[in-house]
Amino acid sequence: MFVAIAYFSRRLPPAQFGVFFLFFALEGLASIPADMGISSALEKRLSEGEAKAGMLGSALVIKCSLIAVVTVCLLVSQGYVNAYLGMDVTILLVFAVVLRELSLFYIHAVRGNHRVGVTAPIEFARRLTWVSIGVILVAAGFGVRGLLWSLVAGSGVTFGIAYLTCTVSIGQPRLDHVRSLVAFSKYDVISALGGRVYQWMDTAIIGLFLAHQFVSAYEVAWQVTLLVLLISKPIALTLFPHISRLQADASTDQIGATISNALGFATFASVPAIVGATIYAPAILHYLFGSEYVIAAMVLVVLMVEKLFQSLNDVISIAVRAIDRPDLAAKATVASVGVNLILSPILLLMVGFIGVAVATTFSWLLNTLLHIHYLSQHVPLNIPYRLIGWYVVASVGMGVVLVGVKTVVPITGVVVLFFEVGLGGVIYAAFAVTIPAIRNRIIVPGLQAFGVGSGQ
Repeated sequence: MFVAIAYFSRRLPPAQFGVFFLFFALEGLASIPADMGISSALEKRLSEGEAKAGMLGSALVIKCSLIAVVTVCLLVSQGYVNAYLGMDVTILLVFAVVLRELSLFYIHAVRGNHRVGVTAPIEFARRLTWVSIGVILVAAGFGVRGLLWSLVAGSGVTFGIAYLTCTVSIGQPRLDHVRSLVAFSKYDVISALGGRVYQWMDTAIIGLFLAHQFVSAYEVAWQVTLLVLLISKPIALTLFPHISRLQADASTDQIGATISNALGFATFASVPAIVGATIYAPAILHYLFGSEYVIAAMVLVVLMVEKLFQSLNDVISIAVRAIDRPDLAAKATVASVGVNLILSPILLLMVGFIGVAVATTFSWLLNTLLHIHYLSQHVPLNIPYRLIGWYVVASVGMGVVLVGVKTVVPITGVVVLFFEVGLGGVIYAAFAVTIPAIRNRIIVPGLQAFGVGSGQ
């Protein structure tokens, strides 16, 4: 995805690329009423191991009904949608929403059946299809419209694979199953709303007040920072069914220990990424995406701080939902989303689109603190503050060395940029290995998990 964004930013004008991100944002926002937390509720109930076929059938009826309502609303308001996007693509947006929601529904079903690892190639197929077809269509001169068609194709391929991978049959819908699903989803939809707001509301607000090139610049910076979540997101996906099972067995002590270990791994890359972004943000945007995107350099740094909070939140929030307390996650989400919706337009008008990044960062911090507070009331929670402090020490050491290297060897191109960023990773790893707390809790267990140094 990162390489694809860099490629398309070079082949499409920033204003056209902004249309793609606005389309992507509307697709994400439309998924809120098209799902209403049903997919997560299905994953939760399937992970508990009861009446799987009936649960899937009941959830599918609800899901298809919601998708139908959203489809009608989009078609009725297509004039406004087309005007906002600047292109006549509402029908394409309908296809995108329908296929995306059905694919995610079945991916949640597979995860709920404790087959999280199986969903990795399914998700990869979505991105591979989007990138490969997008490259072909953009190169053929179809512009941003070709990129949108490839997005729809990716969701279609994903839906087909996820449907065939799901081993749970579709059973007879039952009213008690519907009630069980709604009991979870009515709160979880608020958490889902928060996720969509954090991911796409920034883009939507910038699209309302600023030109499309600012949308693309902000989104490019956002996409760069997503690399940090390559550790925390997979951990969170694995934790949900695992903690759900532990919660069903009343193993609260084991849940607390699992969360503490997960937080240590989730934040391992987040702290040094902030230091690296502070040093290299202008160069990353200039040499990888183009000089037009350097205006988002400070946005990139601020969003990298936000990703530290999100790395913590990925683990904490999923744990709150997995112990069957989506109501608490909903309370945290309502408070933080409210702050974000108020601050984003105010700070945007005051200091420009960097204000949107500041608002999002503050709201993520608030969301994380509230989730920690709620989770600690039900699980013996031990946040690894000392370990994170050592990450800071190693990151500062890395930063000092990199500043010296950059002074001696200025960034003049992509090769030098990659060399220095890679060198930063090596330096951080070297510092981490020399610190016993990081070595014993993160490095050694991490290597053993991949069969290195464990005799496997």
